[in-house]
Amino acid sequence: MDERERLLELLASMQRDLLPSLVRMRESDDLRLLDSVLLQVLERGEEPTVKQLAEILNRSVSRTSRIVDGLVRRGLADRYEDPADRRARRIRIAPAGTELLRRLRLVRIEAQLELFNHLTPDEREITMQGMELYAKAARRIRDERDRSG
Repeated sequence: MDERERLLELLASMQRDLLPSLVRMRESDDLRLLDSVLLQVLERGEEPTVKQLAEILNRSVSRTSRIVDGLVRRGLADRYEDPADRRARRIRIAPAGTELLRRLRLVRIEAQLELFNHLTPDEREITMQGMELYAKAARRIRDERDRSG
């Protein structure tokens, strides 16, 4: 088994073991993956158009518009007329969307902390070093995508 296959196997195993912990949320908090990704894009403070969101999500404008419509209906996002260009409609995260992401993160973090608490002190230190490397890599990916996007 090569390194990639081993990593995939480990990640899948962790997800299977932790997923039951992640569903301990209110049914109304249930989000599809694209809903969650879209809200996280909006949470960065950008207020893009549907077309710009479609490019970020690599989805069609019509599919992205339907996702936005659902989030607006649920009160998780707001659509508004751009004051600088009245033809453009921009999307921003609503306070309820920010709060929902906070609650979802808290559930995930609690599940991960429970896992972390089952490590020995030496394992925790190794894990922290690895997480710091992962965080740096994530920032590099984000920065590269921001420069190219």
